[in-house]
Amino acid sequence: MRKSTILAGSIAVFGLLTGIAVQVGQAADSSTKLPHLTNGDGTLSARQADLAWRGAGMDSDTDLELILNSGQVLSESLVARLTDISPAAGPEFVDPDRAVLALRQLGSDAVGILNDGRMDQAQRVAEFHALMAREFDIPLMARFALGNHWKRASAEQRVAYLEVFGKSLLNQYAAKIAGAKVTGFDVLSAQQAGGRDVMVQSRITQSNGQILKLVWRMRQSNGQFRVIDVVAEGISLALTKRQEFAAIIKSSGGDVAQLIARLRHISA
Repeated sequence: MRKSTILAGSIAVFGLLTGIAVQVGQAADSSTKLPHLTNGDGTLSARQADLAWRGAGMDSDTDLELILNSGQVLSESLVARLTDISPAAGPEFVDPDRAVLALRQLGSDAVGILNDGRMDQAQRVAEFHALMAREFDIPLMARFALGNHWKRASAEQRVAYLEVFGKSLLNQYAAKIAGAKVTGFDVLSAQQAGGRDVMVQSRITQSNGQILKLVWRMRQSNGQFRVIDVVAEGISLALTKRQEFAAIIKSSGGDVAQLIARLRHISA
């Protein structure tokens, strides 16, 4: 399978859920017509992503205060998600073994959902919604994907973007993934990346015998490790999404509103 095919089918889900969707041939909806950018050799390397994550300035509470003081009426759930934007407000002791345990639990839960014959499609979709919301740091992923455009966006745009980013992930992909079949999820090794992240290697086995190797980037916040990126065949999905969003914003003259509209269309 070509890397471009893997990339097209996996860009939005970040992780086991992404990998499963790719391997069963469930590509992203082509009607969204999002541009795909590369670094010239057809891939976005894990090294580039590592540098981008380490250099991302997302630890200040300033952004959160701007949003909360924007005058908008925010739901309780959105306020909770906004609070997670600054997951590294203070140094935490990083234990790679805890990241391994967290990923093993995520894999076990995902495989259990996929192979539970008592669930119908709607129930599986609902379970994946809950799993992704719990185990993926969606607010941080959204913030990273917007890159420097976050600073240029208004407080109202930031609120709208965070809301629609999460919905687009959940609504677009959960139904596609819910029909996959996986027989095994093995966590192989882990090593610390920078001062706060852990890279965990895994191997996913499908019922047809195909094997997918993924490297997960996990970050600890308030004692819990959550997924923030996944690398498949040298391709960082988070960095790819960041490049795609930048292209959309550039094509609209630097206006984040066009990106929000695109994501809202996907999540409808």
